[in-house]
Amino acid sequence: MKSTIFSAIAIFATLAAALPTAAPAETTVGIPAPPQFQVLQVINSSAVVNINEDTPDTALGVSTIGVVSRTNNGHNSQALVKFDFPAGLGGHKCRLAFGSPSRFSGTGRIQVYTIGDANIASATFNQRPFRDQFKGSFRVTGWGEAEVVDVSGLTFDCPTQGAKAYEVVSVGDNNEVIWYAAWGGLRIDVL
Repeated sequence: MKSTIFSAIAIFATLAAALPTAAPAETTVGIPAPPQFQVLQVINSSAVVNINEDTPDTALGVSTIGVVSRTNNGHNSQALVKFDFPAGLGGHKCRLAFGSPSRFSGTGRIQVYTIGDANIASATFNQRPFRDQFKGSFRVTGWGEAEVVDVSGLTFDCPTQGAKAYEVVSVGDNNEVIWYAAWGGLRIDVL
């Protein structure tokens, strides 16, 4: 009796070992899954300046809240976000990330661009640093991490030291994404 049980177990073990393994889960069509890296450090924004199309020549100053929106094919609000990179990051990769919004509606989609100058404190909609390179886009779908829609330039070589600034803009109409800069919104993950 014992040998029959052991024989049955051996047969099932042999069959189980011969089963094919499942294929890895597919990523979103057209967008490869980003490589997984351990985050060594998080750099939060040192300044956020909102600029508004409805008050194009008014400097709104540095804020604790980032606002990106577009309503009825206009009324654009965009956020200029500054980061101070500490010394010692040479040889590391940095990645732009977005998470923990305080409010969102509409498409929830935003795009990120580098801008030509990190001196943003007195920027207005009409007088601001030039928009330089497209870095990528996100879609806010909940209160945690935003979904990466376009990874074009989100990962880059960390600067050795100094300040860099980015512009965050709305994608789509009747859209709004708001965050508290102290603990959410656009950030840099050092990998």
